[in-house]
Amino acid sequence: TDAVQIKMTAPADKWFGVGFGSDSMCIHMQADQCATGGPYAIIVSGDTVTERKLDYHGPGSVLTASLTVESNEVRDGIRTVHLSRSFKGKSDKHYTFDPAVSSVKVVMAKGCKLEFSQHCGHGPNTLNLLPVDVPTEICQAGIEGTIGGNKFDNNRCPAFPASDLLDQNNPTCHVQTYMGGLNCCRHGVLLLDQDQETPWQDQPLEYRLKFRFYFEEYKPAPPNSSESPSHQNLIRLGWATDAGEYDIIQCHDGVPPSQCVQVLTSRSKVKDIVHDCKIHDASYCTGKGSANETKTAGVKLIYAGPHCHAPTCLSMDLYNADTGRLLCHVEPIHGQSHKVYDEQGFIQIPPCLWGDAAEGLVEPELLSLDTTLLSIKRNNNTLSHTGDMALWQMRGIVVPNTETPYTQSASRPFVEPQEVTSRPLLRHASVGERESH
Repeated sequence: TDAVQIKMTAPADKWFGVGFGSDSMCIHMQADQCATGGPYAIIVSGDTVTERKLDYHGPGSVLTASLTVESNEVRDGIRTVHLSRSFKGKSDKHYTFDPAVSSVKVVMAKGCKLEFSQHCGHGPNTLNLLPVDVPTEICQAGIEGTIGGNKFDNNRCPAFPASDLLDQNNPTCHVQTYMGGLNCCRHGVLLLDQDQETPWQDQPLEYRLKFRFYFEEYKPAPPNSSESPSHQNLIRLGWATDAGEYDIIQCHDGVPPSQCVQVLTSRSKVKDIVHDCKIHDASYCTGKGSANETKTAGVKLIYAGPHCHAPTCLSMDLYNADTGRLLCHVEPIHGQSHKVYDEQGFIQIPPCLWGDAAEGLVEPELLSLDTTLLSIKRNNNTLSHTGDMALWQMRGIVVPNTETPYTQSASRPFVEPQEVTSRPLLRHASVGERESH
């Protein structure tokens, strides 16, 4: 058959649903960001069955129906729904079932009432797919665990060359060695000592953020002209070189602080950090065909900002591993005065910028989809701490195979070129404190 058969049962007086392809409300978590959004889900609310592309901890949007409801019956207060659907998803947002895989990650939830709204219980699970009429050995799938009731992914650390964490036996990789970090800091969790009472128990903390945006008006290319437009569309490129977080391990006794350095390296192909979907579908999408070598020549970086935690971050380097060329080197800069952007006691981590040589910037290198990138992060590890990060937040231009030589700045800088290395785009925490995100 070319169809997948699905049977779902739950209490009939409440809505219930299953998300496929992920065991959490995020398909792929990168550090503390969920660029990919939530999974495809089937929601049953009484006699109504809908398909949704969930947001990260949000209801998401209703998708075009691709299910056939074979039956929907209630007996003894339990609703049983039989569904069928083609293996291939109807769109990029519909989940595609692969009959060749041995398991599928799912996240399940049930509501507080029949109407679809905030859930009153949810949890992760795995569907194990077994061949019919074939003897199959059943065994335990290894060590599993939870933190605060949330499943811990014991395969969270990628193997070398994607990361060194497994080879270094970093405690963040497995629940049996986990020391602390993001998995202990979820929404609604209060981190206090046992003898401390929660202050303002029923009073949420409210705060305001003020943003200032600088922009230039877009000027299209003149008709029938070889000139380029004033701006080009920048796509988001995110690369987590860790497991979303990792531990800084204290160096050995007797080692001078200046020599206490922990190094993390990671390698990735450019094609692994692009996402072949329409740009306006999600913030992580880099455009249809962007991962297709027959349609895309590669990527030109315009902005590369390392995400590492001050004040222990020593440096982050980005290389073209195929040529050995250093693309970006960033070191935190400690303020030395009372001048703006140089305040003593504060740290800035300026990004690398590329653009038009006429504006004092280095023109970007074309990185083909098959280019291997190398990231090297160095941390001072005089003292240990958990929840550190090593990721690149980048912006760039997807270059089609018909791209003409680069002649125009893709994104004009917000400050004058001579100020790029002295003015931070982000303000970091005071020395001795840990910044929050």
